[in-house]
Amino acid sequence: MTLLKYSFALPPPAAPAPQPEARHEYPYSEFLLELPARWRQVPVQEDDTLNFVSDADGAAIIISADFFDIPDDKAQDIAEQVLDSRIKVLQTASHGQVRLLHRDIRPHPSGGGLELSFAAEAQGEHVHLHLGYVTARKVLNFSMVCRPGASEAIALFNACVPGFRPRLP
Repeated sequence: MTLLKYSFALPPPAAPAPQPEARHEYPYSEFLLELPARWRQVPVQEDDTLNFVSDADGAAIIISADFFDIPDDKAQDIAEQVLDSRIKVLQTASHGQVRLLHRDIRPHPSGGGLELSFAAEAQGEHVHLHLGYVTARKVLNFSMVCRPGASEAIALFNACVPGFRPRLP
């Protein structure tokens, strides 16, 4: 009797396709916010302010809106004041040195106002990332505060900020 040996090359079973992370949508009059379900909204005392926290990411998002009549010729000055005051508060509240990683003010691509941003790291404490808008009728702010680690914080910010869609102007 002759024994024959056969072998079959079988591909490994396909890995299951990753399931998209559940997301929650928060529609407001001035913006639409869509975040992964791991973010939860936290009540606040201030009017025109919303807070969200992700324990898994060790991060918080603060969104605020202030309404003004802003003439076009004053928008740049107001944008500068917004960034300067936020950076100053961050430096005052931090125990260590604050390193400014990025700061920018530019016209929004839609022409509906100015887009302002900054990123700063309070050494050993947290990373603060900010995106804001100055329009003819409001100042809208989206800030994220993350645990230390600039590259991780920036990656988290870049993953979340596309879900923030302001209504301009």
